[in-house]
Amino acid sequence: METIRKEKKSERLGMSKDMVDEKSSVIKKNLLELNILNNGNSIAAFSSFQNEPQTEELINYLWSEEKEVYLPVTHKGSLKFYNYKIDSLVLKNRFGISEPDVTQAEEIPIQSLDIILIPLVAFDRSCNRIGMGSGFYDKALSVLDDSVKKTHLIGLAYEFQKLDHIQPNKWDIALDCIVTEKNVYHS
Repeated sequence: METIRKEKKSERLGMSKDMVDEKSSVIKKNLLELNILNNGNSIAAFSSFQNEPQTEELINYLWSEEKEVYLPVTHKGSLKFYNYKIDSLVLKNRFGISEPDVTQAEEIPIQSLDIILIPLVAFDRSCNRIGMGSGFYDKALSVLDDSVKKTHLIGLAYEFQKLDHIQPNKWDIALDCIVTEKNVYHS
């Protein structure tokens, strides 16, 4: 798995800014065509890092639709989610990823989120994902209980990140769908 992670991260890092912008724009269009964002009000996005699909335009769209936007903040090996507004102060975490300043933002329990947009390094048709390797999302998502409320988990990725098959670990959580610039995959 480490070899795959290294190869896909390297391929992603090799993308030009124009290529990232172009593919990200199509990913956003494909996501919006699903109409799933209309079904939620509390939506967690992510701050794009190392050529991940760009989320800035998407976040601006969510704000224009009066959606509540949240961003993850690393916390003790997991993630907590804090509200993110146009005027929010953001700080770089130890990885260099922008996060809301927790002294000025409100936390929302992950169970209260309607939709979580998730970055990834690789995925398969069954919507299994390989992340950056720290397990932050897997730990955070492990507390979700679909019997109480369904939180939709949507991965944003590039088509080249797709693999034939990923053998998930017992703690890995498959996503509901993954949106790329070419396809939408459903679990």
